[in-house]
Amino acid sequence: MDWYKLFRSRIEHEDSFIIQRLSWLVASQAFLFTAYAITTNGLNSAVPAKETLFLRQAMLLFRLIPLVALSMDLLIYISILAALRAIRELRQAYRARVGPDQLVPIQTSATTRSLGLTAPVVLPLVLIIVWLVLMVYGLG
Repeated sequence: MDWYKLFRSRIEHEDSFIIQRLSWLVASQAFLFTAYAITTNGLNSAVPAKETLFLRQAMLLFRLIPLVALSMDLLIYISILAALRAIRELRQAYRARVGPDQLVPIQTSATTRSLGLTAPVVLPLVLIIVWLVLMVYGLG
């Protein structure tokens, strides 16, 4: 059996999951930031002395959107970390399966991998911080 192809294909599969999850993250956050901006604009233009059903719902959305966004960020971040762990385990299993004299690099160097993973690893954290700031500022 060609172990290189087997392990390489599994790593590519996990890598495509990371790309897919990062796409979900960006798309969901764009939608939620837009909804948050529209809600904020609606609250800003509301008549303060008169509380209506619309105003109560807008305030509820104003508080819920950051919670939904944070939840999505955390869940997607955890799934990205799971894929990275799976890739690391596959690299280790490949090195254990194939002798040192037959070892063909299955991925790029550790430095190149680290640089390439900055977006999937750092972007969810940045978005978590942004939503936390918006949530705390909105409650104050």
